[in-house]
Amino acid sequence: MAVKRTRTGYQLWWYDADGRFRKRTIRGIGRDEAVRLERELLAARDRGEAPIDERRAPLFEAFAQVWIEEGRSGWKASTLAQYQQILKSQLVPALGEHRVSAITESRIRQVITALHDAGLSARRINLTLLVLKMILRTALRRRYLRDDPTETIRSLREPQAEVDPLDPDEVTVFLAACPLWWRPYFTVACWTGARPNELAAVRWGDVDSGRGIVRIRAGRYRGKEGPPKTASSVRDIDLLPPVIEALKVQKAQQAAERLKAGRGAPAPGQEYVFTGPAGGLLNVNALRDRVWYPALTKAGLRRRIMYQTRHTFASNALAAGEAPSWVAAMLGHTSPEMLFSVYARFIPNRTRRDGSALLSRMTERVNAETAEPAGAAVLPKYSR
Repeated sequence: MAVKRTRTGYQLWWYDADGRFRKRTIRGIGRDEAVRLERELLAARDRGEAPIDERRAPLFEAFAQVWIEEGRSGWKASTLAQYQQILKSQLVPALGEHRVSAITESRIRQVITALHDAGLSARRINLTLLVLKMILRTALRRRYLRDDPTETIRSLREPQAEVDPLDPDEVTVFLAACPLWWRPYFTVACWTGARPNELAAVRWGDVDSGRGIVRIRAGRYRGKEGPPKTASSVRDIDLLPPVIEALKVQKAQQAAERLKAGRGAPAPGQEYVFTGPAGGLLNVNALRDRVWYPALTKAGLRRRIMYQTRHTFASNALAAGEAPSWVAAMLGHTSPEMLFSVYARFIPNRTRRDGSALLSRMTERVNAETAEPAGAAVLPKYSR
């Protein structure tokens, strides 16, 4: 067995169990990885494993397309679109012309570094790595690979998502600066905590005024509708009075616009609650860029992502003393635990932080005990 340096990487020379001379050229690896591969080849030979014919391994691009076709029936439309975009933008340009058998740990680390240097977020890089891992593990099961080159590669550390909600006064200022057509949308968003893609898929048939709820049963991502983000996201949202009023306004202005434009009622199944003035499907990205950010600027508020409407509902509801279980149900969480980790730091900023609530409770207990029969132990009264 020998490890030979080449212009682009290393070449391994060895004899198989039948005494036949073999060689394997691997581009883009260092000597340490070449030595590791050499040892794995010898160990596999000694175990009597048949060598993998790397010349039969397909190119990464072709194999990835087969992987997509085989798996797409089990994915949501949004998931499929996301995977296809990652392949098109990140993986195929970097690995498309490599055989899957030639994709090494070193090469993958080079790809991660290149994506980082190109300015991709840690979250996007980790998602790209996840897709690559799924593809290569499929290749491993089909014996195009001897081992998994992603096994020792760990995901990048993702910074915690910024939570920067609007406080009640800021909500009022923002809605005043918002175009009339979009005020109902942002009122509902700030008073329910529904995700933007969920509101884009709500139809009038999902609104049950009698029971005071709106049913969340779908979401829209890149123009395609599918189930919400998680199973617990399928839920009924309570309609508080400001939401009921906003929906009335929305229905009236949709009817007025249709009458003005000479349009009839929407086709069955297409009667969406939130649409553009011309009746088209709500485009969340356009709404963010053309309405949300300009309204923040007009209101004199700092810039933040539109998803903060969800955080606005949660933080204000918890600060007002609403039961965490109710807030979690409105958001579509399986339990309130996530609320405490995400929103805990905002609640003290909108409530007392001086211990007066605890003092009041303890003082009431002390005062009650002073009424006990003579001779009973009495705790001292506290003052502040």
